[in-house]
Amino acid sequence: MEKHSAKSGSFIGRHRWLANLEGHRASFSPRIHQKSPVVPESEEDDDDDIIESMPDVDHDQILADIDVFIDELANVDDKGSSPELPDVIETFAIIIKSKTKKSLARNAGHDMVDEDMFLHESIKRLRKLKNALADFNDDGSSIDMINKLMQQAMVFIEEELRALLLDNSKAHLEPKLKAHPEPKLKAMSSKHFSFKQQERCPVPEPSTDDDYPGFSDEKISRLNIIVTTMISSGYKNECSNVYSMARGNALYEQLKRLDFEKLNAEDVQKLNWDWLESDVCKWIRIIKHCSHFLIPTEQTLGETIFSEDRAIFRSLFKNLVRSLITSLLDYAGAIAMTKRSAERLFKFLDMYEALHGLSESMCISDDSDSGETKEEQWSNDLSTEISSVTERIGEGAVTIFGDLENSIRNDVAKTPVPGGAVHPLTRYVLNYVKYACEYGDTLEQIFQQNAKLNQIPSPEEIDMEKSPLAAQIMSVMSVLDGNLSVKSTLYKDPSLRYIFLMNNGRYILQKVKSSNEIKKLMGDNWCRRRSSEVRQYHKSYQRETWARLLQCITQEGIQINGKVNKQVLKERFKNFNAMFDEIHKTQSSWVVSDEQLLSELRASVSAIVIPAYRSFVGRYKHHFEGGKSMDKYIKYQAEDIEAFIETLFEGNPAASMSRKRF
Repeated sequence: MEKHSAKSGSFIGRHRWLANLEGHRASFSPRIHQKSPVVPESEEDDDDDIIESMPDVDHDQILADIDVFIDELANVDDKGSSPELPDVIETFAIIIKSKTKKSLARNAGHDMVDEDMFLHESIKRLRKLKNALADFNDDGSSIDMINKLMQQAMVFIEEELRALLLDNSKAHLEPKLKAHPEPKLKAMSSKHFSFKQQERCPVPEPSTDDDYPGFSDEKISRLNIIVTTMISSGYKNECSNVYSMARGNALYEQLKRLDFEKLNAEDVQKLNWDWLESDVCKWIRIIKHCSHFLIPTEQTLGETIFSEDRAIFRSLFKNLVRSLITSLLDYAGAIAMTKRSAERLFKFLDMYEALHGLSESMCISDDSDSGETKEEQWSNDLSTEISSVTERIGEGAVTIFGDLENSIRNDVAKTPVPGGAVHPLTRYVLNYVKYACEYGDTLEQIFQQNAKLNQIPSPEEIDMEKSPLAAQIMSVMSVLDGNLSVKSTLYKDPSLRYIFLMNNGRYILQKVKSSNEIKKLMGDNWCRRRSSEVRQYHKSYQRETWARLLQCITQEGIQINGKVNKQVLKERFKNFNAMFDEIHKTQSSWVVSDEQLLSELRASVSAIVIPAYRSFVGRYKHHFEGGKSMDKYIKYQAEDIEAFIETLFEGNPAASMSRKRF
């Protein structure tokens, strides 16, 4: 290729173009909130007249000529003096200026036209031309001219970027999220305990007509071209500011749709839990919406738009997410500082899971080209802040669970539960534990991370090598057993005491067996020991009640010198009748609510009483036959006794005792 000569366009032409550019160039500001000046279409100048007088200008040819000139500059050996610019540069500058003014005068967000593409291609040439001229010993006038021209073109580019981003955001201001019913509350309480079992807060799902972020493929392509052009031209800060402001506003509008503005960390300490609970659920939905939808969607959008500059986008995205979740983390931190109570455990666990999901969502993309791990893509301070709040929520959950044992110990009752029924405390604790075990994986993780806050397991639990959660649950069960044992002493009747222990023991066992989560934690050995304890209570009850009754119809002492002592026999029947009447009267009002236990209990009583009574009556009945006193002493048939046994433990006062006659 021939070396470029010093010949160029006329000095007068270049001077006229520079003067015209200086007089009409638009001021450029990197501040994203400042509007760039728009030149009215009615404004005319000499350059417009010139471009109008050149109807046959071939834009592609001009760009090609510029490329040739740039190549020629690269082949110039003597770079000691500044080269003269050819006439095509003057024409090129006039076209850029005119098209920039026309583009700015159009409505924001207009459809892409050839003129806009020409401007983007022109900026590339200006950048190359500037780099080529920088190698020459120039007085700076040529480069200054190119800088001014590029700055004017960037006014349009920046405004176009802002218009495309903001125009799309306006389409997503109306709420379109699927409505979710408020979680149902189920109250479980005892005299000293109460909490509301609440369904987990659902993840808000966008409705089918919500296409957030709503950018068409064409718009994304345009945004990609604009972003790539601005960054490659040295306008990274301006591009970043416009993008961050626009997308930050779009994300904030999304949060407003979930009542984000109603959450105020400063109000947390002023409100009671009944008021806070609904706000906490709202917070959980917002965090889950960010984790499952907003953050992944926003990341995918940005990585597509900044496909040529992923590192720049990662920095922008960190700041976007930080601005999105900082106030949410402040709210969670305020909740972690509230007074701890049993009913708050499950909201704390929901919050912990939501924060854990948030951490995972921020590492969904692994850019292998960046040389960074997923965690390294996020600034340490943001990760530390999320981890800190998560740990505080976890510590709160551990403390609440630990306080459950203290609450059980402190539940001192002075009045026994009527009829030896299952104590409300037992129902509360087992329902509480069952619901807590639905968060088994979360609680395991929390207890492992906060082992120092847990109570030290007993030697038995250590030998069993249980998980931290299993050891904690077993400790709760042990404390509950101790409390129930103390409560059983409120019953003066030993038989009723064993009915109480049997009822509560059976309830605990059935609750554990009915929950796969609890049963897995407690283990088969624990279930077998519990079954053995319930059977022992059963035997103790039989011994205290029915073994004493059977002493009335024993054979011992009835015969004297081989003959039946009728007076002793009469006393035996009288004592049996009186004791059985008292048992029936008393124990009919006792309660055994477990149907299987009730059936087993009645069957076992009948199995030991009926055969013995039938045998005794059959052996000695003839001593009363023919006399008027038979009904007085042999008051019940065996069938009567069996029928009365079937009315025990129903929690009702004894009904009239009708009987069959001989």
